[in-house]
Amino acid sequence: MIIDVLVASLIVLAVIIAYRLFLKRLSKGRVNANEYCVLYSTETFIVQGEVEFYFQCPRPMNVDFKIWTLKEDETLVASGHYVKGGHIIRYDTSLLSNGIYTFGIETDSQKTVKKFEIKN
Repeated sequence: MIIDVLVASLIVLAVIIAYRLFLKRLSKGRVNANEYCVLYSTETFIVQGEVEFYFQCPRPMNVDFKIWTLKEDETLVASGHYVKGGHIIRYDTSLLSNGIYTFGIETDSQKTVKKFEIKN
């Protein structure tokens, strides 16, 4: 009777260990979201005047915020060390001509880009 309980316990323990190893293997190669900033789209696709860009950092890191034309000409809007949390970058779109642009953030480990259109 005691041996049956011990054998059953051993089988349950072996199944739990095998399941954990299986989950660990499945998660291999996945992106660790705690290493990357999240960049949000503008409130509307078409913007004019002063626009606010928003991104969040999971930890303190150096971030470059840029705007690119479709021809890949780049404008550095902000660059610095940002603490953990949300950040707003304000930019006056009247400094650029009307058209479609991309904006984004660059860190040591990522480049994230979104599109928007300027109509002043």
